[in-house]
Amino acid sequence: MKSVTRFFDIVYWIFMTSCKLCFIGMVLITAAVVFNRYVLKSPMTWGEPVVLMCMVYMSLVSAALAIRKDSHIRMQLIDFLAPAKAVAAMRIAAQIGIFVFGLFLLYYGWEFTFRVARRNIMTGVGIRSTWLYLANPVAGFAICLMEIERAINFIDRWRRGEHMQTASMEEEAKAFVKDTAEQLDGGAH
Repeated sequence: MKSVTRFFDIVYWIFMTSCKLCFIGMVLITAAVVFNRYVLKSPMTWGEPVVLMCMVYMSLVSAALAIRKDSHIRMQLIDFLAPAKAVAAMRIAAQIGIFVFGLFLLYYGWEFTFRVARRNIMTGVGIRSTWLYLANPVAGFAICLMEIERAINFIDRWRRGEHMQTASMEEEAKAFVKDTAEQLDGGAH
């Protein structure tokens, strides 16, 4: 199990690093575009399309990263009102749905990217739109990988007899405060 966890740690690191690089690229290029346009009076025509491409990649791939830590926004009120078995069934159905969506993005994103988008050229950059729309199958692949990790971890916990427990709102709040404090303390060192 450790080798599986290590593999997914590396996959997560690769996707997280790519998102960070996209963000840094967005900030630097946007600053350069603004500086050139308003100070040097010489607009950079390639800047905005490249920032758009960075934003699309970062947005779609980071959605997959949230799957690993189960940090997507969701309505949890029903978790506290419904029976534990119903909540567990809904969580499993949600994970299956997310995996199917990842497959959809992977398959149809690939189809769209290489059948339709390859015919267009991105203005200002002069490259094929394929590079922009390739973010869809990349994100679909990332979503599927993160869901596979969740499924492996779920099966491993189930095999060891650790079943899904739903926490009370108070326990959730305490866990949130503790996690936030740990993150803040970790950033101070």
